[in-house]
Amino acid sequence: MLSFVKNFLSGKSDPKELKEEIKEESILAASEANTIKEDTEETPQAETAEGVTTPISLHESWDQNLSMQQKYSLSFMASELPPIAPGNISLAGVSLVPHEEGIAVVAFVRNASPNPVRLGKMNLVVLIQDNQLFTRQSFDLSELGEIPPFHARPWEFVFSREHYLMVNVALRNWKLAFEIAEKKMVLPQKLELEESWIKSLSDAQKDSLIELAKQLPALKPGEVNVQSVQLSKSEDGSLRALLLIRNGSERSLSFEKLPLALIDATGETVAQGLFELGSLTVNAETSKPWMFIFPPESILKENPDFSRWSVRVPQGE
Repeated sequence: MLSFVKNFLSGKSDPKELKEEIKEESILAASEANTIKEDTEETPQAETAEGVTTPISLHESWDQNLSMQQKYSLSFMASELPPIAPGNISLAGVSLVPHEEGIAVVAFVRNASPNPVRLGKMNLVVLIQDNQLFTRQSFDLSELGEIPPFHARPWEFVFSREHYLMVNVALRNWKLAFEIAEKKMVLPQKLELEESWIKSLSDAQKDSLIELAKQLPALKPGEVNVQSVQLSKSEDGSLRALLLIRNGSERSLSFEKLPLALIDATGETVAQGLFELGSLTVNAETSKPWMFIFPPESILKENPDFSRWSVRVPQGE
């Protein structure tokens, strides 16, 4: 793993060049991070008006294998990171290059909390221009070890090409991020995921959306349709239908109310209802997921066949 880091650092000796490598940070409240709890005393830290600084903390394996010059280069880059608000964890990418398994990203994991932090498994994403999702992958961040309070730990993350969502794209203006810290991600076919969905969807639901997005045909100009994604039954008997609303028109569409019928494999109506959507807006030439919940009292058929299912606007609505 360190061979790539050494090669990267060997070609960077100019401080200005090193500083220019630092990318936009992904910031997550420490309380939201998947941390392994440990009983420790808080460490005080001098705080400026802009926030706190995070000097470098090397993992033992890095400390043993890097040269003094390479350590200095990393330490300089850590010192050039902007102050961060206390109580946060962040990712600051500094390099992305091809790797035999896919791509390798070097980043600083910054701990701006007063406690040592040992992270657990988390999904990381690589975003390119306009928040397009290039790839996402789960990493066991406990491998970084314990990050001391108010310190930054450099690490290398290798993303396998099997997780790529697009090919033959220029990886410019990229950003390494915690998935749950993002305000917006754009999947293939311009499928937009906003912050609330990024946080609330399960990994299985995100995987279903991604696989669906990769297979969807391009929208025709002016086409608007609803795509079925996932159907599940809650403990209270309600049916939860995750749908994808696709807008191929040149203007944004807003929905306040939407009548929908749930159809099973036999073509019969299983449930029907009028959904109050508030201010659901689907931007021009994009798609957006939405969860529609059919309560038990709206269910019209017992023992439906959901080997295939769909939704449609009831006739006459």
